[in-house]
Amino acid sequence: MSNNKNESWQHIFDEIKEKVTDDEVLKWIKDLNIISIEANTISLEAPNKYIKMWVEDHYLDYLKELLKNVFHIIDANIKITLKGSRETEKDKSGSLIEDKENNQSYSNDYYSVPLNKQYTFETFVAGKSNRFAYAACMNAAKGFERLNNPIYIHGDVGLGKTHLMHAVGNYMRVNFPKKNVLCVTGELYLREFLNSLKTNRLSEFNIKYEAADVLLFDDVQFISRGEATMEEFFFLFSKLYSNDKQIILTSNSLPDDIINLDRRLSSRFQSGLIVEIGTPSVDEKTAIIENYLKINKYYISDEVIKFVAENIKSDSTRDLLGVINTIVVKGKLYNIEVTIDYIQNELKNFFLQRDRVLSPNEIIQIVCDYYKIKPIDMQSKSRAVNIVIPRNMAIYLIYKNTPSSLASIGAIFKRDHSTIKNSINKIDKEIAANNDYTVNTLKELSNRMKLFQR
Repeated sequence: MSNNKNESWQHIFDEIKEKVTDDEVLKWIKDLNIISIEANTISLEAPNKYIKMWVEDHYLDYLKELLKNVFHIIDANIKITLKGSRETEKDKSGSLIEDKENNQSYSNDYYSVPLNKQYTFETFVAGKSNRFAYAACMNAAKGFERLNNPIYIHGDVGLGKTHLMHAVGNYMRVNFPKKNVLCVTGELYLREFLNSLKTNRLSEFNIKYEAADVLLFDDVQFISRGEATMEEFFFLFSKLYSNDKQIILTSNSLPDDIINLDRRLSSRFQSGLIVEIGTPSVDEKTAIIENYLKINKYYISDEVIKFVAENIKSDSTRDLLGVINTIVVKGKLYNIEVTIDYIQNELKNFFLQRDRVLSPNEIIQIVCDYYKIKPIDMQSKSRAVNIVIPRNMAIYLIYKNTPSSLASIGAIFKRDHSTIKNSINKIDKEIAANNDYTVNTLKELSNRMKLFQR
């Protein structure tokens, strides 16, 4: 380990210069200093809070690797403090004394919300209910346009507003790393503003927000809780807007529907692009589930996916994926194949209370009991009439009364896709021709199925 801290930092600085542009190095990295090395923790000092925030947000993992290599510390931990935040006086034991006053008036950097790395445009499923919002945010992420500023995204809880907003931030962090992307929630902004008033740090509060190139503001309805907060946000909004800084806001309602919202703010919010995220359709829910499973490399049968999409109580995308995750975890935990019957019994509170959907095997058993044959006969190659008719009836009832696909039905009966389709078509033709036997038998079997469902 080098005993000369400045010399060590110069070595690290030289390595960093090879990875990033000179302007960025000069702005964010050059003025850092090593102030202490204790155990596996390396403490760096930043000259101001904004450099501290930017380094923590953009270069922390890279710096950890570099410092680990220089000082040969396994699992190096980096702590960045502000210049002047520690006193130089020592206590009797010779260790530095923490400045209690500075600790109590903690840094406003705490109120920045880290971007969720999982919330990207690639992981967002765009459909009819959210296509316009998706396109607007993608357009904003690729480059500023005055017509798209501000973007005001509204919709019910859990439909993907925050996902889209974070997707903008994540895209810009990769493609426009020099842009200062600031993400905050209405609740945290309110808390930070009140704290800055209490600690006489309003100027620092303003400098932080006015330095943003992109402001991502989630749940903007929270600022309507205080006149002073709305006044402050009005001036911030106006300054960013006049300087052509991108502003993206989310809320659970339209500006005019936010109780007690200042009319000036309502007008500003509506001056740009108003986009709505609506309730996803069954097809969109299915696509969302399939995309989630693909990304996480999970497997659930098509029948279960269709059942969940059609019967889940909530329209929230967040709730939908929560249920899917629960299904996956239960399947892995108990080492079982999760079926519709299992879901209806174990997770019934998540789904609409309809007549219980019978499983294919239950329908086969009902048909077998009616015809007095065994389930194994259904899978045989026999072409005898007393086997073929019950088999066709069972195939037809499974297809009409469960989410099962032709392929999965074929697997049950050990038949190919075309054979299953022919069986269904045959029954449909007999019904259309008003074949008494077929029509009456299906009625009787349907009645038995209803009794079985109770």
